[in-house]
Amino acid sequence: MYRANQLTLAVAAVIAFLFVTRPVGPIRTSATDQTARAVSQQANNNTVGGLKDHYKVIEIEKFEVQEGVSFSDDYIQRLQDETLKEFQKSGEFKQALLPGQSPEDATSAVLRVTGIITYFDPGSRGERYIGFGLGSGNIVANILFRDVATNQPLILEQVCATFAGGAFGGASEGITRELARRLRTALELHLEKPLPLVSESDSLSLEFLRHPAADDKFVSITKGAFEEAQTNLNQQAVLGYRVVVLTPHGTKSADVRMMQAATPPEVYQYRIFHVQNISNLAKDLTKAGLEGYRYRPRTLGQFGGAVGVAIAEKPPVLPAERYTYRLHAAMQISNAKKDIVKDQRESFSLAGTMEFGGMHVVLLEKAVTKSE
Repeated sequence: MYRANQLTLAVAAVIAFLFVTRPVGPIRTSATDQTARAVSQQANNNTVGGLKDHYKVIEIEKFEVQEGVSFSDDYIQRLQDETLKEFQKSGEFKQALLPGQSPEDATSAVLRVTGIITYFDPGSRGERYIGFGLGSGNIVANILFRDVATNQPLILEQVCATFAGGAFGGASEGITRELARRLRTALELHLEKPLPLVSESDSLSLEFLRHPAADDKFVSITKGAFEEAQTNLNQQAVLGYRVVVLTPHGTKSADVRMMQAATPPEVYQYRIFHVQNISNLAKDLTKAGLEGYRYRPRTLGQFGGAVGVAIAEKPPVLPAERYTYRLHAAMQISNAKKDIVKDQRESFSLAGTMEFGGMHVVLLEKAVTKSE
């Protein structure tokens, strides 16, 4: 009976994510992040060509490991090797290199990928052998893609991967292969973005790449306790803290990292949105935009039972713009890319990506005036 229930939940999760998509209408920005993301919006309209046209060579660095996370040097090497393989077979790049190697064409623009492992649970090989989603391993990495020549940050993303099994349950190091694959697909989606006029390089956006500071705060989110978590977020916000990133711990819980970034009483406010039907996430975000909220980057996640989660933020001083959202989910990455390209023609920008049940979920936003 237990196994049957597990299987039923898994099927229900996939079905729920299939009820996806299209437009919905207005939402907001945060004062510190506005530079990068507003300029990125402008780039959609003014820039000819895109990231995928400009970068045909990629360099893969070894990742760091956040303090307190158990992820061995051997796993780090495996991750670099697997990531190199993924991009070598990707049709997006002519070359995939390791640090110190040079492109065949010296004039080629090179994209460098680096990151930090922020969560790792190897799961249980014995339970994976049983099946039904038991014993899955989970890993989370915060990723930065930057131009090698200019050191300009271009793409910031959080990538999550789940390792459900293999022969005899699959060894735990198989998680490095899953993360490398997810890293490739996430980048392929972001490559559809236009070449930015200015990077998303403001100091707070890059904070999610550093190791946590002693005065950072962490708020836990567990399934079924979203309202409590929202209250806890706002209690910290009143003290001057701001959300940096949401880090999933499998599909049952997550931690939200916050850092000191405001001076009371000028503080941020937060809402946590959680939906069974993922398409409703865009509707809820857009509706909140009428009150000045905006999706907070790298807080898109998924909890067990196909619960989609996102955090929206309201800044101390409201800007003139509000934001509207669209969300798409596609089984084929080519279709997700088409959705991104189509929406970008209508001045939407890619705000977040997520993968669940083999589907590619993309969230896009568009700045509008209050009167629109």
